Amino acid sequence: MNPRHIEAATTAYAAAEALDPQMPAADLIRLQAWADLFVDDNIGPAEALAAVKDFYRQPQRFPIKPGDIIARVRRMPVTSSPERIRAFIDRWSDHPYSDAISRITGMTWTPPYPPPADIDRDDPDALRAYHRAAYKTWIATHRAELEQRALAHGEQLELTA
Repeated sequence: MNPRHIEAATTAYAAAEALDPQMPAADLIRLQAWADLFVDDNIGPAEALAAVKDFYRQPQRFPIKPGDIIARVRRMPVTSSPERIRAFIDRWSDHPYSDAISRITGMTWTPPYPPPADIDRDDPDALRAYHRAAYKTWIATHRAELEQRALAHGEQLELTA
């Protein structure tokens, strides 16, 4: 389990405890169970906290559950926080022929062609591996700008009360 998911669970649970007297007291097992549910959706602390705030802005009869947080985070745009943008870029960096990163940043990457002499241009697997490595290098070089542009052009979360 990623420490980021533990931090998300701890942050969300602490906020819920502060807002809701019905929340059971946090303990290590409960927080780890919440964090485990956040793994598949790669939920970070900023999104978890925003989801808790959103949940408790509505009239509720019952304390928040991990599924409430997951459902709210799934509705958030990928550009809702720097951590979601980073996770999105990491996920799509393996796909050099996709325009997913370009759509949220406005920056385009063109696969280099022809490939170097040691890459067989008639071998699609070799060409894809070469392009994937080149794309990852381009992303690493432009990482800060990609993240800045995505935040500037995207819909951010309101994290202040």
